[in-house]
Amino acid sequence: MTELEYTLNEKDLLAFNEHQLQDAEHVQRALRRNQAIVPGIIVVIALFYWFYYEDVFSAMYIALIGVAWGLLVPVYIRWNLISQIKAKYSDEEKERILGDYALRVQPNHLVEISKDGEVKTAWADVLRLETTKNYAFIYLDVDSAIIIPRKGVKNGDIHEFVAEADERIEATA
Repeated sequence: MTELEYTLNEKDLLAFNEHQLQDAEHVQRALRRNQAIVPGIIVVIALFYWFYYEDVFSAMYIALIGVAWGLLVPVYIRWNLISQIKAKYSDEEKERILGDYALRVQPNHLVEISKDGEVKTAWADVLRLETTKNYAFIYLDVDSAIIIPRKGVKNGDIHEFVAEADERIEATA
């Protein structure tokens, strides 16, 4: 029976939502459009000015706008998404979600202990387990998961926990 204790804070909650959005088609389409397509069109206009009007300064100015667009608009999009994610959670929700947690792997259940009490989740109800460089996500639903920040682990071995939890999830699949 493996146990893990960790602290979840606001940046971990934001990281989960960003992880969810990084695979979202509409976000990827907006980033592609603003990193490549729009700047490409602007650079073509700059080349037109350069060759047709032989106006080097206007062409360089327009090309600079295209490059700036390709670099700065994706940063703005990311900042805007983070602002929307922060606005998604009220202070009461953040207070309820954030804090200290303990997870325990039992033969038939995943036990989550928080300030709200103990919650048992059957392994059959766990959809999947994803790991990233800084996090492990145990998905209980398509858009909700138990977030385990690697840096927030206070007690226990996250690698051992993930291996055992993954083994239990595979056994019930």
